[in-house]
Amino acid sequence: MKANRAFGAFCLFALICLSEFLLQAHSCVGQQPQISNGIPGSALKQFLRKKLTDPDFGRDKTTRYSSAIIKSNGVTKEEIVVYVSGQTWCGSGGCRLFILEPDGVSFKVIGEEIVVRPPIRVLRSKSRGHFDIGVWVQGGGIQPGYEAQLRFDGKSYPANPSVAPARKLTGEVAGTVLISNADSRELLYK
Repeated sequence: MKANRAFGAFCLFALICLSEFLLQAHSCVGQQPQISNGIPGSALKQFLRKKLTDPDFGRDKTTRYSSAIIKSNGVTKEEIVVYVSGQTWCGSGGCRLFILEPDGVSFKVIGEEIVVRPPIRVLRSKSRGHFDIGVWVQGGGIQPGYEAQLRFDGKSYPANPSVAPARKLTGEVAGTVLISNADSRELLYK
């Protein structure tokens, strides 16, 4: 009986130690970005309304967007990834993607990709202190599709994921989905 209790106590201790180790390994800063979906408040919506209103043609009332935040480890500012869809923003190769940094009460565009499809992922790799972004490229003559890596060059992310300096990813690349096909998109102009 004492042997069974001792063995049970040992197993419980081993399980607790293993759980603690796994929790610490999962939360290591720099290993994996912290993600949250959606931006609270109306600052992002106001920025997008201003950015996406054409001076000649006005507003595209079909415009929808979804967003996610990549939280920084303190070295760089957090980034906001925004996928924009609608008649004006999509073509046969996909829709528009913005990568933004907070700038006072507004935002600064550090990436504007023109032909992107979900899933949009944050990769574990970094370039010049910013996480690399993975986007799906397909359509507009590109068949079959593939995932492209967008790397920050010190000023911005590349504008077109189907040409250099973006590069085609091969094999399994570690990352986390920010925006998927299944995500609901909010109407920009209500």
